Amino acid sequence: MDYLKAERERGITINSAAITFGWKGNRINLIDTPGHVDFTMEVERAVRVLDGAVTILDGVAGVEAQTETVWRQSERYGIPRIAFVNKLDRTGAAYGRTIQEIWKKLRARPLALQIPLMDSTEGKGIIGVADLVTMEMIQWDHMDGSTMQRTALDDAKHGELYQEAIRGRMALVESLAELDDGIVEVFFEEADGDHMRVSADALKESLRRVTLDNKAVPVLCGSAFKNLGVQLVLDAVIDYLPSPAERPAALATIDGTKHALIPLEENGKLCALAFKVTHDSRAGPLVYVKVYSGKINKRMTLYNTTVDCKERVNKLLQMYAREAEDIPFITAGNIGVIVGLKNTRTGDTLVQSNDTSSIKSNLQLGNIDIPSPAFFAAIEPASVSEEKAVDEALKNLTREDPSLKVWTDEDSGQTLISGMGELHLEIVKDRLINDFKCKAEVGKMRISYRETCQSEAAVSASYDREVMGKRSKAKCQVEILPVGEDYQDDGSSIVDSGNYLQLDLGEVDESKEQQHQKSSASTSSDSPQLSREEVRRAIQTGLLSGLARGAILGFPLTKLKVKVHNLETFGQDTSVGSISACVANGVQEAIKQAGPCLLEPMMEVHTEVNESDIGSVVSDLSGTRRGHVIGLESSTTDGPNSGYQQDVEVYAPKDSLLANSEVGEYKTKQVVKAHVPLSSMLGYSNGLRSLTGGSGSFSMRVIGYGQMSKDRERGVVEEMRGY
Repeated sequence: MDYLKAERERGITINSAAITFGWKGNRINLIDTPGHVDFTMEVERAVRVLDGAVTILDGVAGVEAQTETVWRQSERYGIPRIAFVNKLDRTGAAYGRTIQEIWKKLRARPLALQIPLMDSTEGKGIIGVADLVTMEMIQWDHMDGSTMQRTALDDAKHGELYQEAIRGRMALVESLAELDDGIVEVFFEEADGDHMRVSADALKESLRRVTLDNKAVPVLCGSAFKNLGVQLVLDAVIDYLPSPAERPAALATIDGTKHALIPLEENGKLCALAFKVTHDSRAGPLVYVKVYSGKINKRMTLYNTTVDCKERVNKLLQMYAREAEDIPFITAGNIGVIVGLKNTRTGDTLVQSNDTSSIKSNLQLGNIDIPSPAFFAAIEPASVSEEKAVDEALKNLTREDPSLKVWTDEDSGQTLISGMGELHLEIVKDRLINDFKCKAEVGKMRISYRETCQSEAAVSASYDREVMGKRSKAKCQVEILPVGEDYQDDGSSIVDSGNYLQLDLGEVDESKEQQHQKSSASTSSDSPQLSREEVRRAIQTGLLSGLARGAILGFPLTKLKVKVHNLETFGQDTSVGSISACVANGVQEAIKQAGPCLLEPMMEVHTEVNESDIGSVVSDLSGTRRGHVIGLESSTTDGPNSGYQQDVEVYAPKDSLLANSEVGEYKTKQVVKAHVPLSSMLGYSNGLRSLTGGSGSFSMRVIGYGQMSKDRERGVVEEMRGY
């Protein structure tokens, strides 16, 4: 499903890809998501529309750092999951150890449904599996996995594997009995207390219940490269993961405050979420949608409630990675692609154009969280003639990937693009050159800093200009106050990018407006007056505009409380634009008076290393990289997740091909937790590899912005300005 050239060259998934196929009379919409930390946005928007998930784990590496991040993302949306331990054909693969890591690192209750049959000769690895649900031996006739044979497990034929399967079956029934009352009744009433007599159907029903309730995670195994075990995973998707009808109704907001549930009804009102946009050189924008209710037909007119505009459906497609097939409609619960939508972006809600109640109430499905970019670089077209092509390509890329941001530096005139990481921007460069055929140069990678103020300031701002022969005038007062991480707002502020915005409209005196109207010769008696809502929006627009560019290097501002009050209007001389411009000018002036300073992105870094490497890693983080180590714990230490209990025994079969086959003897790594400036983490992957001999791994996420020393600030300013 990885069809981009960059994906095939690097051997990783960059874009999430969708494919629809049938399996045993069921329709499956599959979305393949990336695992790299730089492409978290792809995972976020895919998880938002999933009904269930299959987590692919590396049987050699086990549960990796980024696996934990993706697992937490799916947990936030309550997605039922099954796990597939892959790459068991490789040397060093350990199925039992990986199951233990699911329990200890992911804090999820693993239920082993299979035991791999391993062959050490010629490095074959897995050659079959023992199914603990049906107590059958499953082997593949050809090593391409095209056909498989099922035979009943037998003590005489399978010997040690049969005994291990009995232990596994007993552990499975016991674990299910702890989580599901239904299997307890079957165990005593139908099976007479015999673990082996519990029917496969009863086990499947129980497994489905605990999976849908997110109480446990069924675990299967195989080798996707050799197509071994893939068919059994698809069977498990049908048996244990939910259909769209079994998922909770989608939650929507009405009028910005009230909540409503959108039940899955094919004949109900249309409600769909656009969760991904890609660009096709021939067809234009392709908008991926999940239909929660109703049905989308060809040539239908839709209404985008997020941006308040009508959209026309030209074509409907069903995707097979890069290939597409025309379809007449997309029904409730399904995923499809719409061709012809011009203004729809990721996270937008679509309803039918004649659904006046949904349009008037501004029905909105939950937005998709877009993480803040941490790196940026300059992009320069190779020539003036290339500018238009580069601008168009960047426009398409930012529509595809909302975590990319493009803006123009007012001082230098350069076009800047920001993203989630070094690899993220490297891929953007590759796509500009290879996919969009643009001739452009991408500059050095830089950190996306933020700015704030150190003291309070209050200014009186006025705006009085003549624009195209018409006077435009407004006055207001702006106050700025720095706030800390522990600031608690009283709920009266609008929170945006770490800033608290207060709009005090109580001081707009209508009698004062009338006085200005009477004294102005140009005032007409039937001149339109601004509504209170228009004034509020104009002030908010001005605040956001003023806070978008700082006084030092032009980075966005954060950690400020800004209040606008005593707004003075002048009849028809005051427009929405004049109010916004007045407020923005006031904010900019207040920033200059309030002691502006730079902030740098701070990362929460979790570094997993062997005990022998702790000293060198801690020294590197706290010394060379200017970090603050906040803790050290075992990678299997209990955490805040409610599902983990240290005294619960989890069944995991022995890893017969490992010298240390006892899972209990597996030596856990230590996790060093630290807060480190992002600028110090550049190239950390190579540095950690050198410190730990390749055994260390790390994950990091932005947790906020921290103030830097004056010396460091001066150095950054000189580097950015060049003087």
